Amino acid sequence: MGIYSITDSAMAGLNIAQAGILTTSQNVAGTTVEGYSRRNANVIMDSLAPNSLMLNGSSFAVEGFTRHYSSLIGSQLLTQQSKSSYSDTLVQYTNSIDSLVADKSTGLNTAISRFFNAMGAYAADPTNKAMAGAITGTAKEVEQRMIGMSTLVNQIQSDARSALTDTISQVNTILPALAGVNQKIVNGNSPGVSAPSADLLDERDRLLSQLQKLVGGQSLINADGTATQLVSGMPLVERAIANKVSINADQKHVALTFNLQNGPNSGVLTTVQSLDGGQAGALLELSNNFVPTVQKRLDTIAMGLVKVANSAAQTSSGTATNLAIFGFKVADKTYSSLASNDLTGQLPTIANENDLLDLYSSLGNAIASDSAVKVGNRVGTYTSISSITASSSTLAGDYTLTQEETNQLKISDAFGKSQKVTLAVSVSGGLQTVDFNQLGITLQLENFSPALSAISSSSIIKNAATLPVGGLATQTISNMAVQNNVQSGTYTFTNNSGQLTLSSSNGGSQTVTISGLVASQTINFDQMGISFLVSGSASETAATIATNLSGKTITLEKAEDSQATIANTLNGRKIKVSGMSNPLVNYGLNAANFVSLAPTNFASYFKQVNGDDVPLISSEKANATQQMSAVFGTSISNLVNEVGVQVAIWKNSQKADTVVLANLKAQRDSVSGVNLDEEAANLLKYQQLYTASTKVLQAGNQMFSTLLSIMN
Repeated sequence: MGIYSITDSAMAGLNIAQAGILTTSQNVAGTTVEGYSRRNANVIMDSLAPNSLMLNGSSFAVEGFTRHYSSLIGSQLLTQQSKSSYSDTLVQYTNSIDSLVADKSTGLNTAISRFFNAMGAYAADPTNKAMAGAITGTAKEVEQRMIGMSTLVNQIQSDARSALTDTISQVNTILPALAGVNQKIVNGNSPGVSAPSADLLDERDRLLSQLQKLVGGQSLINADGTATQLVSGMPLVERAIANKVSINADQKHVALTFNLQNGPNSGVLTTVQSLDGGQAGALLELSNNFVPTVQKRLDTIAMGLVKVANSAAQTSSGTATNLAIFGFKVADKTYSSLASNDLTGQLPTIANENDLLDLYSSLGNAIASDSAVKVGNRVGTYTSISSITASSSTLAGDYTLTQEETNQLKISDAFGKSQKVTLAVSVSGGLQTVDFNQLGITLQLENFSPALSAISSSSIIKNAATLPVGGLATQTISNMAVQNNVQSGTYTFTNNSGQLTLSSSNGGSQTVTISGLVASQTINFDQMGISFLVSGSASETAATIATNLSGKTITLEKAEDSQATIANTLNGRKIKVSGMSNPLVNYGLNAANFVSLAPTNFASYFKQVNGDDVPLISSEKANATQQMSAVFGTSISNLVNEVGVQVAIWKNSQKADTVVLANLKAQRDSVSGVNLDEEAANLLKYQQLYTASTKVLQAGNQMFSTLLSIMN
């Protein structure tokens, strides 16, 4: 080996040792950083003696650094993180209700069974006040269990929607961060650089992992090292472009606003149809499917209990019950009587399991705001209802319009609710909106003009009308049309040397050339907005037609209906709102408002007849009520099954996802993870290399110093 090569070899060794120590220290520090991938320094042979006669020897250099990473395992791990986050969230939010439903000591099933057993015991001795008291006690227990479960379900709904808001906020924080990393990766792909920075790639994967946990979707790694995150096939991030996620007003979907990079306010909003993974997907599943299903079950049971229990003291259908056991308390009103004028009077008869199933199926079918609504035929000459819209909380049924005073219109439903509104001053050739917002019904009134029979020296026609008109000496004028923008006023025809001029009292005129009448022809004063058809049995010259019309006037007036006319026209009209099989739940007949009305004074179970206590609930009625226990038992079993089975499925999925995720993390750690024992050995190796290289440099320095001293 040449003398001059000693320094080169030693310096190469120092460089290798320094690079090795650097990567080792990074690896040790990276053990505390999630998603860190192990690195090592790559050493190559830099030069080699061309033959054995040349003693230059060989030297080495650091070529670069390797990031230990498996694309296959990384992709599988990202997908599994979405699944695990989805199942973890579902189990976390439903553990409480699963425990409540399954617990016999606190479950709704036990309380309802006790209530029907109390009815059965009462049927055996209806004169026993203690037996009547048992009905009150068990009814109160049913109320507590029903309210407790309904409150818990509503809390799950509220928590899920609140968490969804937080999740979307986190997603919108991560998206621009990932786009920024993508841009740095692109900027780092310069000539001579074989791969992007390992730190950037780790940060990219870390952000993708967070997105998978939050919103799921598909993570793609592009050829240039940048990442694309898709949800339902739509990109959340496309290289350096980050879009924005939001929650729709219906709280049932999320939407994606695409960044078109045409300014800060640009963007196209698109609804994401489904999220099948991540925390957001689980929260939507809870809010949109799980909770509404459980609520429908509870509402069905609550309505059924009110109908069955209260009818035990009802003399006939449609009449008020003599003793209400259960009811619904909505604000300051309580519905329980089963009378025809009470909301509970609309509850269907419950005699078997199919009746409860039919009631369950009918719940939750809200009317759309623009759904078809049936109205009667047009009444009167002027005003008609052109359209009706109803809100999702509007109760299906018949509504009656009534004139109040001269300028007010009232709408009333079949349950005693009504609202009065004051009409606008007039409807002038157009539409007027009447909003009964308390009942959720909006009417749109349209003006219709009366038909006039003839044109004379001073006829009145209405704006926007097409009217038949009478004839002249030898011609017939028909189908006069007036455009909407024509001003009210007097219009006069003038013969102008064979031409016809139409002048307005508001100023302005138009002259048109007409031809001789061979067949029907339209004379169109398009600038004035007026046209009509001229026809006749014989040919006429243009001058004759112009002469016959000369001096005739037309008075145009807008059709205006007074408040009194509108109210009187609509007085007595019936509106039928349809499209909702059973909307009672929207009026408050739901589990959240369920109450026990069973009297605490047990004497209230009886009435005095000739000094004797006569039971309000007969033995036969109580016995019939007790026999409904099996019907409600089936309904509650369905509730328990829907909750229990669904939660069990999610728990099993969670266990499987946890095992798969742990396995994938172990595989990733075997490739990318840091082994501290291995790093300690590498550190010792590089320290020894560093020490040896410095000793070579010291030996070389001594050799040169000795040679220089000899030469001197």
